[in-house]
Amino acid sequence: MLELMINDEIVEIEHAAPSTMLLNYLREQQGLTGTKEGCASGDCGACTVVMVDTDDTNTLRYRQINACITPLNALHGKQIITVEQLKQGSELHPVQKAVVDKHGTQCGFCTPGFVMSLYALSKQKQKPEKPMDFLAGNLCRCTGYGPLIEAAEELAGVEYWDPAQPNEEEVKSWIEGCDKQETLNYLKPTNRKELAKAKRAMPQATMIAGGTDLALEITQQLKDVKQLIDLSEVQDLLDITKTKSGWRLGASVPLYKVHEFMRKQFPSTDEVIERLGSLTIRNRATLGGSLGHASPIGDIAPLLISLNGKIEVDNGTEKRLYAPEDYITGYRETVIKPDQWISAVHIPQLAPNQKHAIYKVSKRFEDDIATVVLALNFTLGSDKRIKQCIISAGGIAAKSVRLTELEELIVGRTFTQLLVNKVKAHVPKVVHPLSDVRGSAEYRVRLVQNLIQRFYFECNQINTRLTENA
Repeated sequence: MLELMINDEIVEIEHAAPSTMLLNYLREQQGLTGTKEGCASGDCGACTVVMVDTDDTNTLRYRQINACITPLNALHGKQIITVEQLKQGSELHPVQKAVVDKHGTQCGFCTPGFVMSLYALSKQKQKPEKPMDFLAGNLCRCTGYGPLIEAAEELAGVEYWDPAQPNEEEVKSWIEGCDKQETLNYLKPTNRKELAKAKRAMPQATMIAGGTDLALEITQQLKDVKQLIDLSEVQDLLDITKTKSGWRLGASVPLYKVHEFMRKQFPSTDEVIERLGSLTIRNRATLGGSLGHASPIGDIAPLLISLNGKIEVDNGTEKRLYAPEDYITGYRETVIKPDQWISAVHIPQLAPNQKHAIYKVSKRFEDDIATVVLALNFTLGSDKRIKQCIISAGGIAAKSVRLTELEELIVGRTFTQLLVNKVKAHVPKVVHPLSDVRGSAEYRVRLVQNLIQRFYFECNQINTRLTENA
């Protein structure tokens, strides 16, 4: 039985096919047509709704999600709030009123999605540093974004009586009282042993955590996924813990939490993780999902390579660690065996004498696929020579790669413009990308060269500032 709350109504569903998406259910079964289909791929935000569950402190948590790529079965024990719930009686909801007062709508097709993203923003207990991040997953082709950003700034951190959710304690009590989900062809284990058992019971099943990539096979390629094993509640996959050398990040930790952690412990990764989709995508997407698909233009693999990270693979009995460049064996191919899954990634702490940077170039800043990702990590010795060097890239080969031939030119030498020139001249000899709609092969080669130059300039600026402040 699948049980969820849609707005203020508890809904029990005897059976839902694993490939059923929330958007279709809302529109076709519930008649809630305020939630629109624009792209069916999580890009435009017209389908945005708010998912409510509890956090580690047993406080209600409000997160915007894309209904078009969220499997219905993944929402057991959660409340879904749609735009229809906001207006109660004759008065506009405070969020709707802010959009109207700022003249933030024109044709209106995208408006419900914007309103729900703003609603999620308005429900945050602490004012976000950048309120407009909540709108990064919503596209509009009429108004421009100025009025909507103004509405976001006005709503952020302001307390108000919420007519859409007047009884939070009742919602929390219902969430706490939901029984374990039992649904045909959709298993949701809670520990390693149960997960191993589920894989034996349904060996042909596809594993899912957030599903932001997997769902596209259903919505774009029209595949009928018969069986799913949901990893979103396997405890071993949900924690971020300290280790002797650094950190272990569970494979099913949502990327919004990964971003919060990484910006504190590894600030050089802040921008690239912020650009891993929109906040709406990061609310469900996971590290394990990105690595599981092993896309050659994925951002996570080159990031992990550059940080000397490891990928933890488990079968319920034994765990093994792989370097990302060894884990990915070819185009969307990995070492994963049928009885295994990605359980975590391990990242060692950066040392004071390490300089790390990662750059992503794409046609659009947010929520776009990379043309090239380049990451660099240099370790400097006391003699100012480079003791160790890692250069990794995505978008230039059939898989994310480590550019060892360039590293060999750098190790043992002082980081000077002459060395940079030598390395740049060698790039065309080791980088042989394809041309596609995101960029020609020549453009990608030039990007790698220019990003290495950029890294040198940034390192040189840091050294200059340190000298001036000495």
